[in-house]
Order: sequence, then C-alpha cells, then structure tokens
Amino acid sequence: MPANTPTKRIKNEDSKRPFTNYVVGGSLETQLALVNLGCIAIHAMGGRATSPRQPDWVCFDLDPDSEEFSDAARAALYVKEGLDALKLESFAKTSGSRGIHVFVPLRVGPDVDIVRSFAQEFVGRLAAAHPKELTTEHSIAGRKGRVYLDPFRNGFGQTVVTPYSVRRKPKAPISTPLAWTEVKPSLIPSKFNIGNFAERFKKADPWSDFFRSRQPLEKAIQAVKKL
Repeated sequence: MPANTPTKRIKNEDSKRPFTNYVVGGSLETQLALVNLGCIAIHAMGGRATSPRQPDWVCFDLDPDSEEFSDAARAALYVKEGLDALKLESFAKTSGSRGIHVFVPLRVGPDVDIVRSFAQEFVGRLAAAHPKELTTEHSIAGRKGRVYLDPFRNGFGQTVVTPYSVRRKPKAPISTPLAWTEVKPSLIPSKFNIGNFAERFKKADPWSDFFRSRQPLEKAIQAVKKL
C-alpha cells in the first residue's frame, strides 16, 4: 500500500491474531493499490475509524441453503415486512453471490453489542413466525433447505461486502443496490455484472438516500419484543 495510506488498528475479540490493521477510506489511490494487491471484493465494517463501536447500520445477511436466489428474495420480503412493522426503513442489495443483504441505516449512537443483540432478537422472532422457510440455525446441516438469517455481520470487527463490489464468481457479478420493487424471486442477480454494469449506472441509485435515512434504534429495540 502507498506509504500514506490511512489505517486503523482494531483489537480482535475472537482470533489468534491480537489485532488487525484495516485500510481506511476509499480514495482512488487506495482502491487502485488494493486491486494491485489482488483484492477483488471490498468488505467494510459497520463503524467508522473514529467510532468503530458505533455502527452506521444494521445488516442482515440472508443465505439460502437451497442456493436458490429466489428463496433469498422471498426471505428478504419477510425481513422488510418485519422492519416495516418496527417503522424502520430498509435497503436491499444483492450479495453478488446467491444471497441478499438488507441494511437499516442508523443514527450513530448505540454500541455494536446493542445493535447485534437487536439483530439477533429480530431474526429469531422472524424465523419463529416462518419456521418452514427461515432459520437462525448456525449449523449448515440444521438449516434443511431454509434461508439462514445471519445477524452476526453486526458483531464487532465483522465485515460485509460493500455495494458495487465485484465478486470472484462466474460472470464477475456485482453486489448491486436494489429498489424494493426489484426484489422478486424471478430476479437473476448475475445479470448485474462487470460486463454490462455501465447500463445500470445510467439509472438512479436506489441507495441515494441511504445516509439521509438514518434512524434511531431505541424504539425498535422495545417494539421487536412484540413481533
């Protein structure tokens, strides 16, 4: 990396390595240096370098055990329905693989442990409401064809692939922000790829209001217990 590349040292909670040095920011020089090192997909933590324990979002990673994107899309609509009931605005994107990521932009304040706890409570109640389709079973063997609702991207030091990252998959698919009207079982995520994405950029960005949609989490933390 260039000598002036900003980094942030983060202490690891569950790792043999005592800490990790993370690259900070996304300047063109930084991005080119990462590419030169062989980095394809960019992953980001939920918090900023100045306040790493205070996330900018809640993230739900939906992983279909069937490996069918259609199942992830149906699960995402359940997630949106649950978040709507909590009066939380949400944003969806393809993972660039077989799943979907659902984000809730936050007004910075709650500690990462509170955010993770909320995410766990939310997916637990949602899976209980739709036990044939959704699960919080961490063991792959226990998922039995259901979509895994992963809340652990919200743990401290955890990362998630950023919007517009290219993935190391056939056709070089891109993790693509979606309008909720696009989240359908018939959607083929690989159609968003590096070969044709210039056309996608001609359209309005469905996430253009993401950081203007920051929300407090306190009321939702109380309301989720009633779902």
